[in-house]
Amino acid sequence: MKPLASRPQQMKRSGIREILEIAVRTPGCIRLEVGEPNFPTPAHIVEAAHRAAQEGKTRYTLSAGIIPLREALVEKVKRFNGLDVGIENIIVTPGSTYSLFNAFEVLLEPGDEVLIPDPGWPTYDTQVTLAGGVTTRYPLYQANGFRPVVADIEKVITPKSKVIVMCNPSNPTGAVCSEDEIREIVELARRYDLYVISDEVYEELIFEGAPTTAAKFDPDRVVTIYSFSKTYSMTGWRVGYAVAPAPIANWMARATEPNVACASEPNQWAALAALTGPQEVVGEMRQAYQRRRDLVCDVLKEKGLFQYQPNGAFYIMIDVSQAQMDSYDFCKELLKVKQVACAPGATFGPSAAGLVRVSLATAEDELVEGVRRLCDFVEERAASLKTAAAR
Repeated sequence: MKPLASRPQQMKRSGIREILEIAVRTPGCIRLEVGEPNFPTPAHIVEAAHRAAQEGKTRYTLSAGIIPLREALVEKVKRFNGLDVGIENIIVTPGSTYSLFNAFEVLLEPGDEVLIPDPGWPTYDTQVTLAGGVTTRYPLYQANGFRPVVADIEKVITPKSKVIVMCNPSNPTGAVCSEDEIREIVELARRYDLYVISDEVYEELIFEGAPTTAAKFDPDRVVTIYSFSKTYSMTGWRVGYAVAPAPIANWMARATEPNVACASEPNQWAALAALTGPQEVVGEMRQAYQRRRDLVCDVLKEKGLFQYQPNGAFYIMIDVSQAQMDSYDFCKELLKVKQVACAPGATFGPSAAGLVRVSLATAEDELVEGVRRLCDFVEERAASLKTAAAR
């Protein structure tokens, strides 16, 4: 038989999913590996989807999304993000993950280089590969709070570079960029005539600092990715959206047609209810994540493993290098010995090989217990290495 396509075979497997598959088969496992809110979707959002289905709103929609939702998003991005756009700039998709891939499909030719953060969400690399591009990583240093430095990005730009990807707040580090830092990155992109894809799905989850969208510094070259999943605890509903310059948005909508046709209609009406309904729940969830962040930092300080304090999203990277293990092996052994699942740092990039990512989207008692077990495992492993070396 003729060989299968090469691009899927070139994709790197996500370490998050690899650990997840073991975690779901581990009795009593404390799940800290996946970035999924543990809060239920607010009742008024669920009721809106139910009502839409009962009213027969279960059909295909425009590929860019239903008009009422896109109109509400125009108002939202103007009020919250400071962007003056029209519905022609809004593309509603089945989850923000597809919005991201949709943008890569429209922007990339085979061989084009995409600059992605290291550490960064592993899906950036796999999607670029599927779209025919090539990734180049720019470093994020803990000494700088895992925030990007323009000079470090500029060093990896080549004549083949076409897109800079940035994530603010960051998955996996929880870093939040300042307005000046974001402006400098967009100005760098302008100097080298690059596009920017700004992943802002955690925009509502900022504990210290203020949200800043990259598109306000150059709306003609920035594609912004947004999500309902993290803000409203709607991960399984699969509704996201992108805000893009009209020519790019038009082609993103066209590319949606043969891929997925459109997002689910009842779920789009649910997303509209999320936008236009009570917003108190968003602040309540943000406060809960901030409290969990503080509790985890307290445990790390107590155990001598504290390195930094994330300012947004719901993740923290923990340095486990004392264990002297590959981060994948560390996570698998932690699961086996302590029944705790976390994400291996190496899946986010080479610079995170001695780290693991812990999700704060877990109930407080389980989160604290899981982090204590993780710290104990590092301590026990380091002690055993020290004993072995003394023999």
